[in-house]
Amino acid sequence: MARHAEVTEQEIIDAGLALEKRGKRPNPGAIRKELGDRGGLARIKSIWQAYCDNRDDPLYDCNRENLTFDSLPNVYAENVQTLIGKVTHAMEHMAIAAYHDAQQLFERRLKSLEATHEQALEHYKESERSADECVQKLESELDELQTELDSLAQQNAKLLIENAEMRGALEAQR
Repeated sequence: MARHAEVTEQEIIDAGLALEKRGKRPNPGAIRKELGDRGGLARIKSIWQAYCDNRDDPLYDCNRENLTFDSLPNVYAENVQTLIGKVTHAMEHMAIAAYHDAQQLFERRLKSLEATHEQALEHYKESERSADECVQKLESELDELQTELDSLAQQNAKLLIENAEMRGALEAQR
């Protein structure tokens, strides 16, 4: 059998609202502290999150005397328009600067990658040249050895013939 909750959902919500009224940000730890260190953090978090997801209160109360931007005093509206223009201008410059910085970073990385790949390519070309020289040297040595082998085979054949002739002469003398 499950045990009963230490605090009710309504107590959790009331504690969160009390924190908001005091200008503090309600989070599970602060709400638990408001409840006198009672309740589980996971349960408090889920209840408060569900409450926040379901409440219809906007962050700012727009219904104050049903004011609209057009009904504001001209000086105030002009100041707001000027501020909006400055913020927009600043955001545009920030976007341009960010793009420029990103482009420079991309170009630096590209140059770095190109240099790295160029070094690797040079290394591979040098390895290929070295391997080619080794193959040519080995082929040359092989040709020399083949020539020497052919020469030794001819000498061996001559010696075999001479040996056979001498044996024949020796046999004939006996």
